[in-house]
Amino acid sequence: MAIVVMNFWLGERAQSNFEDASAARDTRIAAVELRNAMQTAESSQRGFIITGNEIYLAPYQAAKIQARRHLSSLQTYLPSYAGSDVKLERLSTLLTAKFEELDRTIDLKRDKRDEETLAIIRTNSGKALTDEANVFFAGIIGQADSRLTAVVEEERANSGWLRLVSGIGALVIIAVVGGAAYGIAGYTRELRTTRDEVNALNSELEQRVVARTADLAQARDRAEVLLSEVNHRVANSLSLVASLVSLQSRALVDQSAKNALAETQDRIFAISLVHKRLYSSADVRTVELSEYLSGLLEHLRTSLRNEGHGVILSFEVEPIELETDASINLGVIITELVTNAFKYAYPDGPGHVRVRVRTVGQQIEVVVEDDGIGRVEGGPAKGTGVGTRIVNAMSMSLGASIEYRARDPGTAAYLVFAPKAKHGLAAQ
Repeated sequence: MAIVVMNFWLGERAQSNFEDASAARDTRIAAVELRNAMQTAESSQRGFIITGNEIYLAPYQAAKIQARRHLSSLQTYLPSYAGSDVKLERLSTLLTAKFEELDRTIDLKRDKRDEETLAIIRTNSGKALTDEANVFFAGIIGQADSRLTAVVEEERANSGWLRLVSGIGALVIIAVVGGAAYGIAGYTRELRTTRDEVNALNSELEQRVVARTADLAQARDRAEVLLSEVNHRVANSLSLVASLVSLQSRALVDQSAKNALAETQDRIFAISLVHKRLYSSADVRTVELSEYLSGLLEHLRTSLRNEGHGVILSFEVEPIELETDASINLGVIITELVTNAFKYAYPDGPGHVRVRVRTVGQQIEVVVEDDGIGRVEGGPAKGTGVGTRIVNAMSMSLGASIEYRARDPGTAAYLVFAPKAKHGLAAQ
């Protein structure tokens, strides 16, 4: 542990020294480049003052921009040095004053005011600013060099410690390997004994697993039988409810009430048909839509024959497996849409209602269409409006919304939804 900690500490110190050296190098470069930019700007100004030729000012603006950039770099790196705040503040003031003096003399020279230009130069204020700035540059560069030297010295010392720790580590490794070899020999003997004991335990455990697996298989078979019986009884109960609704309907005189009970009977049949499929299926989690919807639509074709004035119902359903709850919702939706098409699409004569269920990519598309009188958008609902609310509620439970598209002639109801990922779609 001591060797590991020592190596880790030396590595951290090496990283810290590298960062310090990089910062000192960047500080030194920024200071040197700032000094060079100021000197370049001053040389450019002097050439223009002496000759009056604008070509000498070509590097002047670039030097000013570089000076600002390098001053910003110094303001980033210098705070790690003692007394840097005062130095930076004074150096910034000097550079501002220096470039103001340079800008002023250049402007006076451009205006042909040579006497005023020479008067400013003779004050030696610019030279004083440059000299003071050079003192700060020299101090900053000296501090950066001192820090680089200190970092190099510390790294040299750390290298010596690293060699010492590596030598000690080598000795420890030799001792550990020898001890390990001795320990492995004893461990091998113990392992043989333990292996024989484990084999005996494994044999006993295998016997227990076989017995437990048989118990679980028997329990699973009982659960499947019970679940099948539950679905069978639910289907029978729903069929009984549908029969009671039918009896009640026959006892009524009001035609609208009889129609409402007939629609309720179809909804109950759509739900009971799922449970009938489940108690005869090996997998109660999903329903095979082609079988379920074919039986449901055949029932609707028979029960709605008198409602539709000779309306023909045809359908195409691809073999798709869908979760049980979603299948119930889909069956109720299709029941409502087909019932509405039979009742309202062809008020004056025969027609055709088509149902199509297929997969589109990873989604299921349901289409119920007719060639009838069409659907008035925004108009009052035909009938009680219960069917529309049922369709909207069931669509929301599937994570979709029903869309009605006008045809020429007729209406098409579209429903597109994605089945839950854990079951997905069956092979087509």
